[in-house]
Amino acid sequence: MRSTMLYGCLIVLSFTLTPSVFADAPPLEVLRSGPVNDTVVDAVTPGGLVQTSSGDLLTTFTDKGDSAAGSKCYVVRSTDEGKTWSAPYLIVEPANPKEGLFTELVQLPDGAILMLLLRIAHVDTSRESVFNYRESTIELKRSDDNGATFTSVGFLPTAPRALTSTTGDLYTLPNGDLIIPAYCYSGKAEDEPGYAYGAGFFRSRDGGKEWGRLEVVFQDPPLEDETRQGFNEEAFAVRKDGTIIAYARVDVHRGADFKMNYMWRCQSTDNGVTWSTPEETDMVGIYPTILTLPSGEFVMACGIRDSPVMRRTTSVFTSTDGLEWTYRGHPYYSRTKGIPANSATGGSQDMISLGDGKVYIVFYAHDPVLPGRDKTYVDGCLLGL
Repeated sequence: MRSTMLYGCLIVLSFTLTPSVFADAPPLEVLRSGPVNDTVVDAVTPGGLVQTSSGDLLTTFTDKGDSAAGSKCYVVRSTDEGKTWSAPYLIVEPANPKEGLFTELVQLPDGAILMLLLRIAHVDTSRESVFNYRESTIELKRSDDNGATFTSVGFLPTAPRALTSTTGDLYTLPNGDLIIPAYCYSGKAEDEPGYAYGAGFFRSRDGGKEWGRLEVVFQDPPLEDETRQGFNEEAFAVRKDGTIIAYARVDVHRGADFKMNYMWRCQSTDNGVTWSTPEETDMVGIYPTILTLPSGEFVMACGIRDSPVMRRTTSVFTSTDGLEWTYRGHPYYSRTKGIPANSATGGSQDMISLGDGKVYIVFYAHDPVLPGRDKTYVDGCLLGL
C-alpha cells in the first residue's frame, strides 16, 4: 500500500491538454492503492462496485476481455474499504465453451445487492468471436445476505436474437425511478417488433422488483444528415434541479481516426421520458461511469483514448453541473509505479464514495511481468478529490 501523497505528476500531465481548463484544478491525492486481484490470470473488466449493508465492498471481474467465449466471472470482497481483498469466493462458469460471461453488481434502495449476469452466445470458441454475431440474455440475481449468496429473480426483458449489454451502474431519477444503462443491437436483418434498439436504459418503478423493456436515449443518427453513430456504453449525471445528462461512447471512426470518437450527450427534464438531440462533446472516452458525491458534485471515470499518458488510460474528471468537466488525472497503477504500462486499460471501471471527498475506484491494468495472454490484473485506488 502507498502512503498518502500528492500525485504531483498528474498536475503536470493535465497541463498538456488544455491549460485554461486545469489552471485551478488541484491534483488528485492518492491515499492508498493496491491490487484487487493479480492472481487470476488475465483478470479484466471490473463489473461494478458496491458497499453492502455491513460495510463490505464487493466487485466482480472476468478473465477474458470482451466476455470472450469460455470466460469466467469472479466475485471478491473487502472488509476494510479496499485496503485488502479476498480471493474469489464466488466463481460463475459458462454453460458451454461458446458462451462468454460478464457479471455486474448494483445496490438497490432496500440495501439488497443485485447481480446482472450476462450470458453471451458466440458463434465459435475463438477469441475473434467477439467481433462476430452474438446474442445475450441478462439474468437478475438478488442477495439479501451482503453478497454471500445470490438467488435468481428473473431476467431483464431483452430483445431476442440480439446483443444487449448493461454497463454496471444504477441511477435514481428525481421521481424515484431506477435506471440501469444499457444498449442493444441486432445482427439480424429485421428487428423484433415491440423492442427498442440503441443506447438507453432499463427502468424500474418499484425499487428494482420489475423492469421494463429498453428505453432509447440517444437518437441515432442525431440529425437527418448526420452519420449513424452506433451509441453504446453510457453514464448519467442526475442533478438536484431534476435535469438528467446522459453520455455515450461511439466507435464510428476507425483506424488512425480513433481520436475522433468523442462521447456524445443529451439531456432530459422529465425523468427520462423525452431527450434532447444528442450533441458531440470534446471527451474521447469509453465506458464512462458517473458518481454523485454527497456534495452534489459529480465524478466521472472513463478510458480516455487521447490520454496524455497513453491511449485509453483510466482517467478521472470532476464537474459541478454535469456539463463542464475538469480532467484531474488518472489513478495510481500499483504494480507499475503509478504509470500505465500499455494501452490495454480503460475498458471498464467503477467508483464508490467513502465520504469526506474520498472516492475508491476499481479498474484493470497491465503489468508485463504477469503471466497470461494479456498480462492484466484488477487494481484499486483510494483518491482524495
